[in-house]
Amino acid sequence: MSLLRKKSSLRADLSQVIKKKTVHEMVGKLRGRYLFRAAVRLVFEYMSWITAEPTVEEAVDDVTRNVKKAQQKTGPEKRGLTLQDRSILLTKPGQRTRENRNHISQILKNFQAFKRYSEEIKESITAVCRYQYLGPGRVIVRQGHKAFALYYILNGEVNLSRIVMNNITGDATEINVGTMSPGDMFGEIALLYSIPRTATVVSKTPVDLLYITLEDFDKILRPTLLEEWDELRDALINFNYFKGWNENTIRECCILSRIKHFEPNEVLLGDGKGMVNSVYFVLEGECRLIEHMLVHEQIKRREHKYRLYKPVDLNLIDKTNSNEGTDSVSQQEESSLMKINQSDIGSLSDIDYTQVLLSMRPTGNIDVDRMSIVTMTLQDVVNQWHEITDVAEMLMREPSSISLQQYPKNVRTVFMKICQFHRGACFGLGEKMMNRRIVSITRMKCLLVPRYWLLEHNRANIWERVKLFLDSKYPSTEKLFEKFVRNRRWLRYKKDLIEDIVKNGRKIQNNTSIHDVPYSIRINEEIMFPNL
Repeated sequence: MSLLRKKSSLRADLSQVIKKKTVHEMVGKLRGRYLFRAAVRLVFEYMSWITAEPTVEEAVDDVTRNVKKAQQKTGPEKRGLTLQDRSILLTKPGQRTRENRNHISQILKNFQAFKRYSEEIKESITAVCRYQYLGPGRVIVRQGHKAFALYYILNGEVNLSRIVMNNITGDATEINVGTMSPGDMFGEIALLYSIPRTATVVSKTPVDLLYITLEDFDKILRPTLLEEWDELRDALINFNYFKGWNENTIRECCILSRIKHFEPNEVLLGDGKGMVNSVYFVLEGECRLIEHMLVHEQIKRREHKYRLYKPVDLNLIDKTNSNEGTDSVSQQEESSLMKINQSDIGSLSDIDYTQVLLSMRPTGNIDVDRMSIVTMTLQDVVNQWHEITDVAEMLMREPSSISLQQYPKNVRTVFMKICQFHRGACFGLGEKMMNRRIVSITRMKCLLVPRYWLLEHNRANIWERVKLFLDSKYPSTEKLFEKFVRNRRWLRYKKDLIEDIVKNGRKIQNNTSIHDVPYSIRINEEIMFPNL
């Protein structure tokens, strides 16, 4: 019995050894097949930029051809990654050499990636960032999933969507949040607060991404981002408007908001400057609201008379200068010139100088058989020179009086200060800003929040009420003009009074005595007994 047991155990041992060998042999054989399949998949995935040939633009002496090429580039210039760039970016962070990190640093400079961070942080990013290429329709992050990386878009566009639950019906609806383009970064909020993804990001076009893992994010970017977010949260706490918001609303506001600094005498809003679609909350500094008016001044019988001037009323020129003799003729000529400029400005504004340059061809029939190649080349150069000079003459032509806003000599622009904003004030909610601008007095720090987002969180219609309050407190143009006239009359009266006193001062009887001076001033100035 013992021999049989030994034989059976020996057979079992041999069978187990044979099974292990076959398993190892099968794994070794399949490994090569798996690697080949993975390589083929990578080739198919990166086929679009592996087969792409670099386009080299040749310099051409033909001016018209160069203009046509410039016209074809209607959109912004797209930066591309070469094969060498991608191969270096695909290198594992632990295997990158000093030359590789320098090359990646140059790529970040060319794409202006992570420009909000310091050079020291950028240098650390070059050692840990990874590269990923995705085709259109690929899901990059999904709402509700755990966050593992931060993403930066080098090329391409992605769509953001969010699933929102209806509190009444309980149905889930997908909302399109927007589109992100090159230069945008996403995924930092979930990493910063250790929360699930708040939105789903799907590639709209082929995209080149740089991503930083959670471990590297905690080492490099978390301290800087926490400092920025704490500053935004502190800014929100300073305003009573945001005290009723919950944590999620405050976090979303911090995502969309930004803090901007302004120098003294800088235009914050108005005159085509500033973030028109943002609401400004003053954190530090002071600024003022200024409005300009066109005032027509007329002197009759040594008395100054003012009235508001409207540029549409061109007949005012003839009315004010009807009694000035020869000046009325020149004024009529000026008005006629203004009418001519008005008729010509429409035709001049419709001119496309590039089309003129392209459409102008050499005039006259040139006999090619009788003209040598050198003569044709010289003729082309001369014709192109004339075309360039014609376009230059059009561009250098002085604009019309309408574009320069030239008004009669007795009409001038007056700037009036309406109000002054201090810490805690807000503006940019859509109040009336016709002929108005907001200018900083000192160094300022403002919190900028998108207006559309504030209107979505309009509890008790608070923002519309603030807007109506501001409009009610701002004086109208007519009231400002009345104040301007009062100030002018007071200045005129004060000036005349001073001149009269200076001129006739010795003739006026002075009844002022020491007893008219306040007692406190006499004690301080020691004029109790001036004769001693």
